[in-house]
Amino acid sequence: MYAVFDLETTGLFNKDRIVEVAIVHLDADGNMTDQWATLVNPQRDLGPQTLHGIRSADVRRAPTFAQIAGEILARLAGRIPVAHNLAFDSRMLTHECLRMGLEIPQLHEHGVCTMSWAAHFLPGVQRTLGHCCEAAGIGNDRPHEALSDTLATAELLSFYLGSTSVIPPWAGLHEIAGRLEWPSAPVGGAEPVTRGAGASDGADFLARLVEHLPRVPSPPQADMYLSVLDRALVDRHVSATEADELVRLASDMGISRQAAIELHRGYLRALAAAALEDGIVTDAERDDLLRVAGLLSLQPEDVAEALRSAPEAAIGTPTFVLRKGDTVVLTGSFPQSKQYWADRVASAGLRVAANVTKKTALVIAADPDTMSGKATKARQYRIPVVGVEAVDLVLARLD
Repeated sequence: MYAVFDLETTGLFNKDRIVEVAIVHLDADGNMTDQWATLVNPQRDLGPQTLHGIRSADVRRAPTFAQIAGEILARLAGRIPVAHNLAFDSRMLTHECLRMGLEIPQLHEHGVCTMSWAAHFLPGVQRTLGHCCEAAGIGNDRPHEALSDTLATAELLSFYLGSTSVIPPWAGLHEIAGRLEWPSAPVGGAEPVTRGAGASDGADFLARLVEHLPRVPSPPQADMYLSVLDRALVDRHVSATEADELVRLASDMGISRQAAIELHRGYLRALAAAALEDGIVTDAERDDLLRVAGLLSLQPEDVAEALRSAPEAAIGTPTFVLRKGDTVVLTGSFPQSKQYWADRVASAGLRVAANVTKKTALVIAADPDTMSGKATKARQYRIPVVGVEAVDLVLARLD
């Protein structure tokens, strides 16, 4: 009977993309018969992440809209579409389909908008989903999460249905919905991905390396791996994107898990040698070595051994150094304004530029796994991309 749905998007305009979708089926009495939800990879930045709370680490593993379009259309076809602000959700869905050359019915003309009907069933109440649910005694613990908002909207529709003793004024839409023509698209092209899929980030990348490989790493294989590792550790955090790159590189170059551990120990010795250059290892330097060791699946005793053997380290010191005057680019929707972070970076002696070039030294992102055009270009140029939460750490090591 009903297909209740909600979308989370990168913004409000036709050029924006869907990043999460949920669809719930209800029978004529408002009872739920099915539910389905997935994140969607927009293949670009995620827009206002502080609003919808979706991380790039999660959507990187999610299907694209083209891969799930058939599933969405099949779940909407033949049912009365329902959404809270149906005009917006219908418009965003229409434009995603048009990008694929698919023309779908104008859902806002043939569906139920629980926001529009609020004036009738909840007179005097503000029309936001939160206010409507509060007035109707409906809980929604995770607002701006597509499935949670869809379930809340479904309950709101059920509340409307239970508030009238007559046939609901939109009952005739069911016959119209059955006559609407929908385009066809393949179904089952990808598995749904929910929030939290990237919860482990990249900290466990070593466990994903192959245990045994026939080749032994040596330059240039080892040098390439260490170069990527050094770039990943600029902010002392291995993002999901960086972890995938390290795993892929190790596989391509025949670097087994054990060989990677030895390379990690060599990298740690290089850091220890740099810390010992002035003859003193400060508490901050020791803490930094321990932090790096943890990211590389090494133990505190490996740090002690690195400090003992650092003078004989065969591997050179890490290559990435950020210096005053270097160019930095910002990307993403930051919790504070972008200008706030631009001022912070500029006050440290760095130059802030609008676009990434081969001369860019560093990209600072609201989300280190962002798929924005700037971050994508930076990775192509092998320029480090760090999260905004690591800015202070990076600036503290400014040369």
